[in-house]
Amino acid sequence: MGQSYAIDYRNYDYIIVGAGSAGAIVAARLSEDPDTEVLLLEAGREDNSYWSKIPLGFAKIIFDEQYMWLNHKSEPEPGLNNKQYSLPHGKMIGGSSAVNGLVVVRGAPSDYDNWQKMGAEGWSYEDVLPYFKKFERDHRGEGKYHGGAGPIGVDLAQWKNPLADDFIDAVANSLGVPRNNDFNTPNIEGTGYWDLSAWDGRRSATSTGYIQPNRGRPNLTILSRAFVTKVEFDGKAATDVVYKRYGQLHHVRANREIILSAGALQTPQLLQLSGIGPADLLKEFDIDVIHDLKGVGQNLINHPQIARNYTTTNEYTFNEKVGSIFAKMKTGINYYLGAQNSPLNIGASLAGAYLYTREGIESPDLQLHFLPFMAGDKVWNLADFSGFHIGMYQCQPSSRGRVRITSPDPEVSPSCLFNFLREEEDIQTLVRGMKMAKKVGDAMPAEYNIKEISPAEQGDTDEGLVEYIRNNAYIAHHFAGTAKMGSDDMAVVDPQLRVRGVDNLRVIDASVMPTLSSGNINAAVLMIGEKGADHVKAG
Repeated sequence: MGQSYAIDYRNYDYIIVGAGSAGAIVAARLSEDPDTEVLLLEAGREDNSYWSKIPLGFAKIIFDEQYMWLNHKSEPEPGLNNKQYSLPHGKMIGGSSAVNGLVVVRGAPSDYDNWQKMGAEGWSYEDVLPYFKKFERDHRGEGKYHGGAGPIGVDLAQWKNPLADDFIDAVANSLGVPRNNDFNTPNIEGTGYWDLSAWDGRRSATSTGYIQPNRGRPNLTILSRAFVTKVEFDGKAATDVVYKRYGQLHHVRANREIILSAGALQTPQLLQLSGIGPADLLKEFDIDVIHDLKGVGQNLINHPQIARNYTTTNEYTFNEKVGSIFAKMKTGINYYLGAQNSPLNIGASLAGAYLYTREGIESPDLQLHFLPFMAGDKVWNLADFSGFHIGMYQCQPSSRGRVRITSPDPEVSPSCLFNFLREEEDIQTLVRGMKMAKKVGDAMPAEYNIKEISPAEQGDTDEGLVEYIRNNAYIAHHFAGTAKMGSDDMAVVDPQLRVRGVDNLRVIDASVMPTLSSGNINAAVLMIGEKGADHVKAG
């Protein structure tokens, strides 16, 4: 690159790349031993945004380049009529845990039991449950399925209101499913309000739960705005990390291990740039092959989503509560006076459901979301009329994509192709889900003057629904799977999260997930951080 190194002569036992949902946990846990020197490198800035502390504040910063990676974009998606999608994700201490939609769901026990069946020995539901409990400070207190004293507060969505209550009633009555007051037990089927990663009206992120209380540890060094460009090796052993900070390259050494927690888009990119990946790809860009590991960047997975959209005269929507300047002032004053039942004290979704769209499967295959707002023309702004969405994720999509470098320059974004809805079952699941959502919308109270604005008549046939989904589906920000754990030829890490074929290098982030967890993935990533830290401690 034509730049000189500034050598940091201080060695560390562990160097962690990425201070997001998992990396911040790993750093905090490893530095619990005062004799262990830990360096945590984060490309983004400190979590110092006013908006990252307010639960609904994520809508203000999700497209702010100060706190988000905004330079990543998907390739044209064939299953979605070749549309391209922006791929924003957290670029700050706390990562996406500081900017996500806050919904806390673990998924189904079968998600993790299937990981074990796929070669991730020791990652069954019974194995991972203690780690879910470990990070939790749950509003229900300590119990069989919940932790009561962990760093991450988990509270019930606070803005309970008649419109959301009637949505829950409509799901239960029209679809014949039970009400569920706790989606984080083994039985996830049913409908109710979501749990959120929040406490006392404030977001609970790894930046506030794990990093802030431990900044004074003399053995924990945290560097923000430190963009890692390469991992270097001595033979097959990872030894050094190169990072760029304020225009200067730095070169630091790990005495024991280097841990990649840069996320499912950038961890595989960094592995490939460092010589770990498909040999043909690396040779294409004149990168020395340290180890030919063909699974690096493969198995990219994410949740596709689609919604039915409605107008209403009901006042319990964001459009009514925070749409005007007067409404914003009133809501803001009430929030700061301590009103917990506030529109500002919810996440991206207020209530929802887990549903079976067909028989003969081991767990629900659809997650339904009630979003009490009508978006404007810029996605996260509000329309000038009141409305709501009934949105959905397919819990376990079959379609798989890949991440691959397009340049040896680490500042050039990788190519990301998800292959959304390329598998027929994926789109049929959403077709069935849209039919179920219509039953819910039709069952909402008539006095709310609810009118479906899309797909409307287009959704009356299967063919119309398929066309509507391919034209209007959008994507979750649940990127995962690109350095999956297991024992098959495409596995990148073993069940202890060690990169196969090399020494002293692990991956601890969403990249290691063989399949998605059912629904919003942040809780699963927090669990991976806790369990991964224990694997590192065990050597």
